[in-house]
Amino acid sequence: MHAPKQLSLGRRLARNDDGVSLIEVLVAMLIFAIIAVGVGYGLVTSLYLGNDARSRESAVNLAAQEIDLARSAGNVFAVLESTSTVVQNGTTFTLHRSTDWETTTGADGNCGSGGGQLRYRRVNVTVTWDSMRATTPVVRADSALAPGSRINDPALGTILVSVLTASGSGAAGVAISAAPGVVPKGAAMLSDAPAATDAEGCSYLLKVQPGTYDVTVSRPNFVDKNQATSGAQTVGVAAGGAASVAFAYDLAGTVTAHYGTNYSEGTTLLPSNLSTTFRSAYEPYAAVNPSSANVQTFRLHPFGYEVFAGRFIAATPVAPGCVSVDPAAWTTAAADGAIGTAAASIGILPGGSATVDVPLGVLSVTGLAGQFLRAETTTAPAGSGDPGCGVATTYNFGQLPADATTQLGLPFGSWTFFSGATSGSETTPVPAANLAVLTRGVAAGGVVTLDPRAVAP
Repeated sequence: MHAPKQLSLGRRLARNDDGVSLIEVLVAMLIFAIIAVGVGYGLVTSLYLGNDARSRESAVNLAAQEIDLARSAGNVFAVLESTSTVVQNGTTFTLHRSTDWETTTGADGNCGSGGGQLRYRRVNVTVTWDSMRATTPVVRADSALAPGSRINDPALGTILVSVLTASGSGAAGVAISAAPGVVPKGAAMLSDAPAATDAEGCSYLLKVQPGTYDVTVSRPNFVDKNQATSGAQTVGVAAGGAASVAFAYDLAGTVTAHYGTNYSEGTTLLPSNLSTTFRSAYEPYAAVNPSSANVQTFRLHPFGYEVFAGRFIAATPVAPGCVSVDPAAWTTAAADGAIGTAAASIGILPGGSATVDVPLGVLSVTGLAGQFLRAETTTAPAGSGDPGCGVATTYNFGQLPADATTQLGLPFGSWTFFSGATSGSETTPVPAANLAVLTRGVAAGGVVTLDPRAVAP
């Protein structure tokens, strides 16, 4: 009678052992995944740390080799800043070497700064690699290099020369010379010619007699920031001290200027001594055109310039200057709303070239065929909008052609004209009836005002 109950219990037990449920499988897989990820991460981290340790060991050796290389240099002045790369075991290492002079004052004494005399050169080497961890410190090595021979004398001084290009990098291979100034104050000719600038644009003039020196830089096709082909500066040297002098000097760029392109009719005659202003972050540079040609070429320090005809002189609280030649200086609006516009802008790269159109005021003169003509700046008429030019300027047109009418070009501003039968005899005022403005402007009372203002489109 009890057999059926026993069979029912056995069947229930058999059903409970039929297999593992899906939830149990998922839980087991999750636990396995967590363990596997942990083990994998540990293995990867261990491998990464081992590789980082090996790379750091290689970096330490490379830094030591770089220091040894600097110490083996025969000339401490030849140990310069450098950056290089080395590949070892598939890892790329970047080595950067920086140098600084330690002076008797404890300050840096590189070629761009003066102070005490040079003592020794500090060398710092840093090494990084392409797979280094963000938390891994950069490998560094330092050393001090003393000159192989004595470079100082307590009774003498040092001149540190720095020559930089327009981009601020060192200009290498620039010849340096120094001679006693006009007031030498004890200066003497150097016994040895200074070395040309190194890759950092530096040259060091050692054991110089105290006094005042004119330091000059020169290199073919180079110009300084003042557009001089050979830059010069005066510096004073004291016993036991170091004086510094810096030059902005670079390979010249070529500018081709086309004049009077704002008026396309006829042929415009230019003065034989027309000035052209190139204005940059430095002092404005006014170049005198070598001829009356409508196309002129200039070689300039590579930089960005505003270009316009005439010699610009900024006004000061005590002097009016000459600003009317700058189109942007005509800030008073005319009756039709016209106002001055910005001058043409160009950018020049070292050894590069650029072309610029230089607008002019254009007028015609009649009844003076074969006569010699000159133009002079004059006081701007009231209400003309001319900002004025308080610096006397004369432009010579030479002998006019044998034509009934001659077309002339001049910088913007107010002008009077004088004629004569021979060169140098131009004293007869040209009446207004003989003058007519072809661009914007007015001729009245013997005064011609050439106006650059334009109405905005």
